Amino acid sequence: NEEYVGLFGATYTGVTIKNLSLTNVNITGSKNVGSLAGYSNATTIDNCSASGNVVSNNERTVGGLIGYFWCCDIRNSYSTASVDGGSGLFIGGLVGYLGLTTMLNSYSTGSMVATSNTSYQGGLIGRNYQSTITDSFYNKETSLQTDTGKGTGKTTAEMKTLATFTNTA
Repeated sequence: NEEYVGLFGATYTGVTIKNLSLTNVNITGSKNVGSLAGYSNATTIDNCSASGNVVSNNERTVGGLIGYFWCCDIRNSYSTASVDGGSGLFIGGLVGYLGLTTMLNSYSTGSMVATSNTSYQGGLIGRNYQSTITDSFYNKETSLQTDTGKGTGKTTAEMKTLATFTNTA
């Protein structure tokens, strides 16, 4: 189905994906595209990661790990994947669209390309709709993004420093 593209095209209520690492992915799709899942609803993602390339050839939603993420939990997960969202609407380094979700201890360091000029693109998350984001970061140098309310931007040097990810207070 071209509508939901990823290792798991779509996941629904009660699904938990844990301790899964995807390496050297080469994912291309149209509407909802992510290396792990194109679309997730009421799903828990814990300790998952992705590297490689994720491309959307349409004008919708793309993320390095998850395309469209609704009413879910994501924690301890990351993406180093390069994301090419083209002229898509929601484009993020980790998640394209994040709605009513809790994100904890997650990050993105991959490059990001978006030819559209919308406010719905970001180094970590393309569009955040009423989600709680805690201790989650993106590389503002590799993503060329400066987001507000969608994770914390850090330099490449800061992303390589343990103190960035450790609560030392």
